[in-house]
Amino acid sequence: MSKVNGGQANAGRRASIINVPNCISALRLPLAAAFFAIDALTWRGVLLFIGAFSDALDGWLARRMGLETKTGTYIDPLFDKVFVTVALAAFLTGPYLGWREFLVLVSRDIHVGIGFFTAGLMKVKIVVHPRAAGKLVTFLQLVTLFVLLLAPEQAIVLIVAVGLASAIAIVDYTSAGILGLRNSPGAVGAGAHTTPS
Repeated sequence: MSKVNGGQANAGRRASIINVPNCISALRLPLAAAFFAIDALTWRGVLLFIGAFSDALDGWLARRMGLETKTGTYIDPLFDKVFVTVALAAFLTGPYLGWREFLVLVSRDIHVGIGFFTAGLMKVKIVVHPRAAGKLVTFLQLVTLFVLLLAPEQAIVLIVAVGLASAIAIVDYTSAGILGLRNSPGAVGAGAHTTPS
């Protein structure tokens, strides 16, 4: 009986990982690699459009099909960040994006990564909840990618906008994490809230 229950549990876990929305999210990994490898304006534009469209599509399908899962809440923002970071890195070889600007553009993501790493060391439970500030940063990052591709001389305006939005998001995430720790039974190890979206 326990073997049957164990098999059903494993099947349930696999189903929560391998579904249509999660597969669409995972599509952003090869898209990011292709964007970095290809140096053709048209193809980069196509890849960027597909990546941005998939970001909206996976969440919509998950809600529409009733396939929202804990796994999906982690991998969707994770693959978003991988796609954006790799795509931005592809512009480091050009004249319009240096390392300083690149670090500004991914500062929110660096903060989130450090937060996850620290929470892991402290054995703090992570609860993912998308927040408006994080969504704004992701949107502005995607807009910056399009600008770098089509009108790179105007990119500085978007870089400043992303920097300001990232600062707001970092304060928001940090406040939410501290509040989550304070409100958690037993504090450390009992459940901090963070929002890597």
